[in-house]
Amino acid sequence: MSHLPVELRERDAELRSLQGELVLLMAQQARRIPLQRYLTSVLMAALLSYYVSPVLPLLWLAVVIAAVALRTHVLLGLPEDRSRSDEAKLGLASALFLGTGAVQALVVLFFPLMPVLIGAIVTIYVVGVCSATIQSTAGYQRVCLPYVLVMMVPVGVVWTLTPVADVAVFERLLFAGLILVYITTMLSHARGVYGVFMESYNIRQQRVELNRKLRSALGNAETANRAKTRFLASASHDLRQPIHALSLFSGSLLLRPMDARTAAIAEQIDKAVKSLASQLDALLDISRLDAGVIERSISSVDLPALLSQLVDEFQPQADRKGLRLTLQGLSGSVVRTDPMLLQRILRNLLSNAIKYTEQGSVDLSVEPLDDKLRISVSDTGPGIPESEQERVFEEFYQLNNPERDRSKGLGLGLAIVRRLTELLDIDLKLASVPGRGSRFSVDIPVTRSPGLPAAEATMPAGPLWRHVQVLVIDDEEAIRLGMQTLLEEMGFTVETAASTAAAVEKARDFTPSIVLADFRLRGEDNGIRTIRALRETWPELPALLISGDTAPDRLREARDAGVELLHKPVNAMTLRESILKAVNE
Repeated sequence: MSHLPVELRERDAELRSLQGELVLLMAQQARRIPLQRYLTSVLMAALLSYYVSPVLPLLWLAVVIAAVALRTHVLLGLPEDRSRSDEAKLGLASALFLGTGAVQALVVLFFPLMPVLIGAIVTIYVVGVCSATIQSTAGYQRVCLPYVLVMMVPVGVVWTLTPVADVAVFERLLFAGLILVYITTMLSHARGVYGVFMESYNIRQQRVELNRKLRSALGNAETANRAKTRFLASASHDLRQPIHALSLFSGSLLLRPMDARTAAIAEQIDKAVKSLASQLDALLDISRLDAGVIERSISSVDLPALLSQLVDEFQPQADRKGLRLTLQGLSGSVVRTDPMLLQRILRNLLSNAIKYTEQGSVDLSVEPLDDKLRISVSDTGPGIPESEQERVFEEFYQLNNPERDRSKGLGLGLAIVRRLTELLDIDLKLASVPGRGSRFSVDIPVTRSPGLPAAEATMPAGPLWRHVQVLVIDDEEAIRLGMQTLLEEMGFTVETAASTAAAVEKARDFTPSIVLADFRLRGEDNGIRTIRALRETWPELPALLISGDTAPDRLREARDAGVELLHKPVNAMTLRESILKAVNE
């Protein structure tokens, strides 16, 4: 006996019609029923052999077994048959059941030769076979009706016409009537079973359609998310180029001697550039998190030092708004987490608290909690309604900024906080009452053995800078000029090139101490290719990639190249420290 393949049984229901489902059901039932059918037929033949010559019951048994085996074999192959339509398959199934029923109904020919009791047992056998068939065909009348009639009508006929001494004519007619009633009841039951089957099929089809729509909606959402990430990356890159150039010239200007009024103007320009750069950095953080290129580095963190540094950093901002910024519950605790990511989480929370609090205080507090420390940022700001507390973690959503005041950011701070806490696998909690302020908390595991890292060595400065020769590669002339102006104001020796070929040519007469290469150059050229080409001559040549490209694929490519990546616009002091760190490692 063949078996239905797993892939066929598990085929999505949307690929099958109602007729196809019926064919599949009959095939599945055909695999389960034959053993019982063979067994009952063998027992019936054995019983009949006591009253007639054994040859006749054995001949009937052989024909029944052959018919059932043929029906089972054909039904099992129907679902895989591609040469017939589902309608044709049901027609063939109906013919098979009709033929099998006719063969099994031949048992009534033994009726005149048996006692009434044995005739009743034969009747029970026929009724049982009919009842089982209704379930195995889902009551489909095209199959059930001919099968039931060919089985039951002969039984009614022989009970009516066969003279039996112990049964009167009236009783035989009454029994025939009961058989007729049973036939109608059985067919009514078949209609009910078929109705249930159709309802089940319709429910499955609805579920399949809902699943299809869900998959489509999920695919659209993922496509939209990828498109958003690509858009942010592209927009970020295009905006970063001129901002980076502006940042370079602004940084150069601040390094030159100026009168007080000019210095004030330069500082305001620098402040505006930094504000814009901060907003672009938020977009970059989202892109980096989408790209999965931010990796956590868990270590022991001196919590008092980290929190004190944050308070010192935000104190001027709080003072300008007349807010009290406090640090409470601090002790000599050491926690296990990524110090840079934790600092970014708390920096975003503090920045938001100060930004949206007009009067009162902002409190940074630490509370012991079993084997964890709960670090909380509380404010006396406007608070967040309960209905909005989930939405504030969405990208670009700002509760109290309907006018889209850019001084209040882009609405990415809390979205970044949530993603970073998920990356660090720490709990983030929000409690807020409108009009009474908000409290954001994170729970950090405590370590019992500090094992704090040693402080970083101080960067060399002063006259040593004069020995650092920087080769700058960028395809935009304004960026090359800005970088050269800034780096020369810092005291470095600088040469520039627009491509990998030009950089290699420039290096024939200029020995670089470090390479600063734009990640994306013209055409197929890029900074990674430039660095590799120069390292063929100087294998240990320090290098930094500088890019405004925040596309996830580009970020992963830079990480895989093993070269530190700085993102445009680069702060002047950050650029200087990165150069000094790279050349002195």
